[in-house]
Amino acid sequence: MSEDPHPCPDLGGEAFCPLPRWARLLMTIGPMAGFGLALLVANLVAGHAAWVFIISMTVGGFLGGGKLVILAGAIESAPVGMLPLAGLVVFGDVSTALVIVANMHHLYRIPAVGRRLAVAREAGFRVLRSHKWMRRAAEVGLGLFVAVPFQGTGAVLGVVLGRILGLSRPAILISILVGSSIGSASVVLVGYLGREEIAVIADNPLLGIATVGASLGLTFILGRWFLGQRRPDSDGSAPSEGSPT
Repeated sequence: MSEDPHPCPDLGGEAFCPLPRWARLLMTIGPMAGFGLALLVANLVAGHAAWVFIISMTVGGFLGGGKLVILAGAIESAPVGMLPLAGLVVFGDVSTALVIVANMHHLYRIPAVGRRLAVAREAGFRVLRSHKWMRRAAEVGLGLFVAVPFQGTGAVLGVVLGRILGLSRPAILISILVGSSIGSASVVLVGYLGREEIAVIADNPLLGIATVGASLGLTFILGRWFLGQRRPDSDGSAPSEGSPT
């Protein structure tokens, strides 16, 4: 049997050549083990309430809260403060990026996940059409993309966008780390400046629900604008690889 002339298929221009198996296992299992260790430490140091709170904030962040979950730490009764929550958000972004970077060539072959990555790829092209400066300053642009607290601008689309921009694995991971750190630090700053307002909101359940709903709605609208979804292609088809410019 002849040797495969293309031992590293690119799967549409987004997949990486596979890393060694040990590296893929480390980049996949390592973040999970790190999160488990963080939960164990939180439980030992701050008690069961902190463990439950961290789980809740993690789920809330993945379901659409994003970096805004950091503000929950500004409430006086919160078992975990804003700085640990900011660290948790950064850890989540980097962990997600590590898993995707290590396994992208496998993830594209999983029907449900592969479709989501294809959608992310289309979104990446829309971003580059709407914000052409990102292509001229790829690493900085990717970092700023991850930094903004809009829905849809997280690590998953960040990795896909980094591949479209032609960035290497280390460049993508560093940009996501820096961008997530800047974005989380900005939310922490807002939380410190608005502690009194957050306390008032926390004391009024109805006001709290309305504020959370308005915040999520605003980040969703801004996210759609930032991702270029207000100007879809007239034929609804995905652009070709070279079309962003």
